[in-house]
Amino acid sequence: MGIVKRSTLALAAIGLIGQQAQAAEDAIIESAYRRAEQAYYSKKWKELPDEALIRPNRIKWNRLAKAALNLPDWVEFSLSQRTRFESVSNNWRTGQRDADNTQLPLQSRIHLGVNHGPFWLMFEGQDSRTHFNEPGDFTGRMENKFDILQLFGSATFKNVFDTGLRTDLHVGRITMELGEGRLVGRNNFPNTTNNFDGGHLALGNGLDWRVRTFLTSPVIVNPTTLDESSKQTLFWGAAFESTQLKWLSGEAYYLGISDNKDPSAARDRNFSTFGAHAYQKAVSQKDKFEHGQFGAFDYDLESAVQTGERRGKNHFAYMSFAKVGYTFNAPWIPQLLGEYVYASGTSNPNGSASHTFDKLYGLRRPDLMQTSLYGPFGQSNLESAGWRITVKPKDNVKVYFKHHANWLAQAKDAFDGSASTGNNLQDSTGRAGRWLGHDVELVGEYKFGSNLILSTGYSHWFKGDYFDRLAALPNRGGLPQDGQKDTDYFFAQTEFRF
Repeated sequence: MGIVKRSTLALAAIGLIGQQAQAAEDAIIESAYRRAEQAYYSKKWKELPDEALIRPNRIKWNRLAKAALNLPDWVEFSLSQRTRFESVSNNWRTGQRDADNTQLPLQSRIHLGVNHGPFWLMFEGQDSRTHFNEPGDFTGRMENKFDILQLFGSATFKNVFDTGLRTDLHVGRITMELGEGRLVGRNNFPNTTNNFDGGHLALGNGLDWRVRTFLTSPVIVNPTTLDESSKQTLFWGAAFESTQLKWLSGEAYYLGISDNKDPSAARDRNFSTFGAHAYQKAVSQKDKFEHGQFGAFDYDLESAVQTGERRGKNHFAYMSFAKVGYTFNAPWIPQLLGEYVYASGTSNPNGSASHTFDKLYGLRRPDLMQTSLYGPFGQSNLESAGWRITVKPKDNVKVYFKHHANWLAQAKDAFDGSASTGNNLQDSTGRAGRWLGHDVELVGEYKFGSNLILSTGYSHWFKGDYFDRLAALPNRGGLPQDGQKDTDYFFAQTEFRF
C-alpha cells in the first residue's frame, strides 16, 4: 500500500509540474503573440528591405517566431510553410501521360537578416518539392529543393545628401515586382519563384513617387542542385511609379532583355518592352466609403509594346489589359468586375517576322486563372474576356467567382504554355480555329489572424472546338488521349506564417 501511495504522490507531482510547465509555455507563447501583433499593427513595425522590391504583403506579417525567441530589433527572422493538394483532369499538354494529374506540392521558406543603421544583409531560403507525381506528369515549376531565393546587401538613405529624397540600393540575389507583376513579379501560387542576380536602385520622395532601375541576370531553377544565374541572359529596366493622384496611380516603364549570347537562335531574345500602367484602387472596407455613397468605381489599365529581335526574327508585339469595376456600399462589400486581356500572336509563324508577345517574368494568376499544375492561359497569343464578382463576408474572408471566354489571338500560332515536354500545341494551317473555350472558377480564402491562411478553389474549363479539331489530326497534334475533353481543377491549401 505504501508503494501505491508513493507512486500516486509521485505521479500527481509530475502531473502538477507538467501542468505548470504547460501553463508557463502557454504564457510565453501568448506573450510573444501579443508583442508580435503590437509590432505589426503599430508604428513599431521595422521596415524590411524587401518592401522596396516587392509588394509588402508578400512578406509582411507579425513576426511570431522572432518574438518567441526574444530576438532584438536588428535581427529579422520568419518562417513560412505551405501545403497544397491539387488535382487536374484530362491532361492537354504535349508530352503528358494520358491520365489525370494529382500532386501534393510543399513550399517552405526561412527569412533571416541583420541590420545596422541604413544597412541590411538578408537571406531567404526556399525548399520546393512535390509528392505523388508520376512519370509523364507535369512538373514544370514544381520542384527546387532547398536553395537560395534571396541573398543580398542593401542600403536605405531616407534623406540622401540632405535633398529629402529616399534612396534604396540592393545588390545580390533578389526577387522583384513591377506594378501588378504582369511582366516582372514574385510568384505567389506556383511552387517555385522568379529571382535575379544583380542590382536594383530606387530614388523617390519616400511617399508617393519614385524612379527605379535594375540590371540583372535571371536565375535558372535547377530542381536538385544550387541555382545559378543565366550566363546567356541580361535583363534590365527602368520605371517611374506614382501614387500622387488618388484617381490616377501607376507606372511608366522600359524593360530590356538580351539572350544574344545563347548559341541557339531558336531561343534568342534581344528586344525592348515599353509600357504604361494606370489604376485606381477599389474600396476594400466599408468604412472607407463616404457618408451616403452608394458605391465606387475602380479600374486597372495596362499596355505594353515590344520591339527588336526574337528567335532570329524581327519582333514587334503588344499586350493590353483592362479591368473596370464597381464596389457596392453594401453588406459583404460586393465588387463586380469586367476584364479583358489581349496578347498578340504571329499570323504567319513561317514568315520573317515575330508578333508573339513575350510575358517575360510576369504573373498570370491574378488576371487569368489558377496556375501551378493548371494554368492553361498566359499573356502570349491570347484573347480573353470575362467578368468576376468578389465578396467579403468578413474582413478575414474573401470569395470570388470568375468566368472568362478565351481565344487564340492568331489561329496559326502556338498555344503558349501547352507543352510539358517538346513543342506547344499548334496547327500551322489555322484550320483548328481560335476558340479555346470558357473557364469558370470559384475560390475562397479564410485568414486566422496573421499566421494561418486556408484557401480552396475549383475551376472547370469547357474546352473549345480547337481541341476537337487537333484531336482529328495525325498524332492528335500532340494532344494526349482525352485531352480534348473538359478539364476540372481543384486545390486546397494551408499556409502557416510565423
